[in-house]
Amino acid sequence: MIKTLMRKGYIAAGVILCCLLLPLPESSGQAAILPRLQRDLAQQHDSAGYVSVLGKIGALYASVHLDSSFYYARQVLEIASRRRDLKGMADANNMLGWYYTAKTDYNVGIQYAYKALLLNAQLGDSAQMVRSLNIIYGCYKNSGHPEEANNYFYRAFHMANRLPPDKDSMAATMLVNYAWRFFGDSTKTDSVRLVLRRAGAILKKYPDSRAAFYVAAFEADLMVQAGKGKAAEERIYALADLARKKGMPYVAMDMYGRLYDFQRLGYFADSTRYQEQAYEVARQSASMELNLYWLGRLYDYYRHHRQPERVVYYGNEIMRLAAKDRYHNNQPQAAYIDFFLKEKKLEALSLSTRMQQQELEKELAEKKNRSLIVAGLLIIIFLLLALLTSRYLHYRRWKQQENALAFSYVQLAKNNTALTENDLFKTRLISMLATDFRTPLHHIIAVADQLKTGTLTQPEVVSLLKQIGNASRKTLDAFNNILKWLKLQLSGFVYKPATTELLPVIAEALEPLQTEIRDKQLTIVNRVGPRLTVIADREILQLVNVQLLQVAVTTARPGTLLLISSYGEKGKVTVRFMADGGASTRKLLEELKDKEHNIFALGIIISRDFMQKMKGGLVVEEEAEGFLMMEYTI
Repeated sequence: MIKTLMRKGYIAAGVILCCLLLPLPESSGQAAILPRLQRDLAQQHDSAGYVSVLGKIGALYASVHLDSSFYYARQVLEIASRRRDLKGMADANNMLGWYYTAKTDYNVGIQYAYKALLLNAQLGDSAQMVRSLNIIYGCYKNSGHPEEANNYFYRAFHMANRLPPDKDSMAATMLVNYAWRFFGDSTKTDSVRLVLRRAGAILKKYPDSRAAFYVAAFEADLMVQAGKGKAAEERIYALADLARKKGMPYVAMDMYGRLYDFQRLGYFADSTRYQEQAYEVARQSASMELNLYWLGRLYDYYRHHRQPERVVYYGNEIMRLAAKDRYHNNQPQAAYIDFFLKEKKLEALSLSTRMQQQELEKELAEKKNRSLIVAGLLIIIFLLLALLTSRYLHYRRWKQQENALAFSYVQLAKNNTALTENDLFKTRLISMLATDFRTPLHHIIAVADQLKTGTLTQPEVVSLLKQIGNASRKTLDAFNNILKWLKLQLSGFVYKPATTELLPVIAEALEPLQTEIRDKQLTIVNRVGPRLTVIADREILQLVNVQLLQVAVTTARPGTLLLISSYGEKGKVTVRFMADGGASTRKLLEELKDKEHNIFALGIIISRDFMQKMKGGLVVEEEAEGFLMMEYTI
């Protein structure tokens, strides 16, 4: 059991460099920056700033205290998920992937890192994609899947080489990882030296970078190969002390681990010294996995040198840590075990996920073989679509021509109908003129014959002259109305409504009738409001009023009332003319129907046509006993 725990501790120590790419604030000391970040956190007033500062604190703890880093990563993930902040979600998943990787739960670590990879790809952030790929590489490498590890390592390496100059620190870290991976491969010695020189040149701009420690450590390895083992050992101790001062305990432990690797290069350092110092750093970092690694090393060392007291001490420490819940850090506010149990469901999916990934890769390989077939099918489909499109366009042109021909037939039929109606209109108009104007003209001729006799008295002559004047004026008004009506009929009537005050129009229509009104001693009662307006064509409306008032004045009995009123209903205005015509009312209505014996018949027809063109109507009828009622609605 102790060997198994030691093995897990060794793997946890080995992934530290593989996952170097977590973001850290640039500072001469990691611990010194924490109070400033905590002050910044208290000053944030929105979720975006809060998530950003939380992420920096979590990244800071990633190299100092794993459980604290986990706590802040959870907070970032929760807030970013609520806000749909893809950047915050990606950073949180990267930190959780790093946490589970350091805890040697590689399947869960892969799941989180892969989520971060997809989010960063969606954001187009190549630098963060390199970070996610590097974590996945470390998980596959330390879980014994070299083929998958190689795939993700080279993806990260090539992507890092294409990063812009402002991201060269990320490229330098990948160069160091390359050296770490191939340092013991004699076929790649030149490549390793080259990448170390390139990394060292870049990292001169970043003296506080963790990668700079590993470049210096590789230089110490080269010193050992050159026979300068003691100087290399002191160099490693100096690097470890510097890492501890800068608040990088995991880097310090890696430096101590390099002294053990010196044995492969032919130099044997004092293992008691560096192992105990490394254990002290691991104990202070509260990382159970790293504690187990160094406790196992010390346990083996003292058992080999037969020091039972030390063996018992370190054996008890190993058993104590082995029985400890490694997901609990005695912080009541962070329920790690609940979160862990939920995330354990991901472990059950990890195997099937890897199988699906392998199936996907197989499918991609087969897809390449099917590309020519697909291309051929696409060409055939394109040609078919082109053919169908051509046939469709031909059909559309044919339908358009057919519709145009049908439309021309309809227009021809309408024109023919209009011509027929015009012929009927001319015939009807000639008939009306021949009948309606015969009576007043005969009346004028008869009065003129009486004047020629010279036997009439002066009052009779005056009366006859007034009759001639009235008949002439009515005839001229009728001609005027007919001419305007004909003009509108022949030119095509276009109704242009405008707001018109009704009272002035009626007053103007009454003006030419004043003489006849006085002669018949009619009383005009005008109840039309002074502010009443209608929407109509003023000129046409005036013609209608003149015609209707002529009929009303002519029909009214002498000494009676002529009532003009108006009322509104449903957005329309109705104007009514009431005249007491007695027996003449019914006679007038009969003559209007006959259109043979009354000059006003054509005027009523014209007025009704005018009102219909203005979206209104005209009613002429007898109301009560002998009262002529004429009203129009507009």
